[in-house]
Amino acid sequence: MSQNETNLKLLKPKIDVVFQSLFSKKNERITKAFAEAMLDEKVKKITINDDKELFREKPEDKLGILDLELDINDEEKVDVEIQLVDRSNLQERLLYYFSKLYYNEVKRGDDYKKAKRVVMIAILDYDLELTQEIKGMETKWNLREEKEKDLILTDKIEIDIIQLSKVREEYEKNKHNKKVQWVLFIDDPNTKEVEEIMKENEDIEEAVVTVHKMTEDEKMRRLADLREKAILDEKAIRSKGYEDGKADGRTEERKLILNNLRKMKLTTEDICKILNVTEEELKRME
Repeated sequence: MSQNETNLKLLKPKIDVVFQSLFSKKNERITKAFAEAMLDEKVKKITINDDKELFREKPEDKLGILDLELDINDEEKVDVEIQLVDRSNLQERLLYYFSKLYYNEVKRGDDYKKAKRVVMIAILDYDLELTQEIKGMETKWNLREEKEKDLILTDKIEIDIIQLSKVREEYEKNKHNKKVQWVLFIDDPNTKEVEEIMKENEDIEEAVVTVHKMTEDEKMRRLADLREKAILDEKAIRSKGYEDGKADGRTEERKLILNNLRKMKLTTEDICKILNVTEEELKRME
C-alpha cells in the first residue's frame, strides 16, 4: 500500500498513544522486527509487557508509564521511550526507569549475576543540547573508566538516545540501514522516504498497513489528535519560560487542558492516555 493509494493521512507512530498501540502483544511480529532493528541482533524469543506502569514498593514511590517494555531472549530487558517534549530531565528520567527495571530483575536471595542486561532506548522529537555537536542520529551510553575509554565497568546497562531531527540526514548516508528505516517510519509514515522503504522492507510495509487500519478507527484517530494537541499545548507552555522549578503557570495550563477534556465527556482512561499520566497522577491534577 502506498500513500498515493489513499487520501487518509496516517497517524504518526511517534505520538505515544499510537506507538503503544502499534508495538504491543497484538502486533508481536511487527514488534519483534522493530526490536531486531533497534538492537541490531537476532530476537529468538520476545515477551511484550502491555502493563505500562512501573512497579513500586510503597504508595509514595514515583510511578512512571513505559511506552514499550520487552524481554528479549530471556537475557535483556528493553525499554523504548518516546519523548516529544523537552522536560529538561531526560537523563534522570532514563536512570530512574533503568533502576526500576534492573531492581525488578533481582529477587531476594538471588545471585546479582542473574540480573538481566537493561537497554534503554529514548527516541526524542527535540534537539538535545548534550549531543548538539554530534552529527549522527544516535548516541550510546554506558559506564566506562574515565581515562581508559575502552574499559567498560559492566555491560548490564546501555542507554541509546535517538534524535528524530537527524534521521533524514542519516538516511541519505545509508538508505538500507533497518534501524534508520524504522526511525523514519516512526517519525512520519506519510513521507516519500517511507514509501521507498516499503519496497524493500516487508516488516515496515506491514507496520504501515497496520497504522492505516488504526487511522481508520475513529476512536484511535480522535485520541491521537487530542494527544497531539496536548503535546503542542505543553510545548507552547514551556516556550513561555516555565521550568520544572517554576511550575505554577504550567500546572494551571494543564488544569485548563484537563477541564476541556472533561467537557468532551471522555472517559478517565482516555484522558490518561491523552495526557500520558496514570489515574493517580490525574487525580492530583484536579
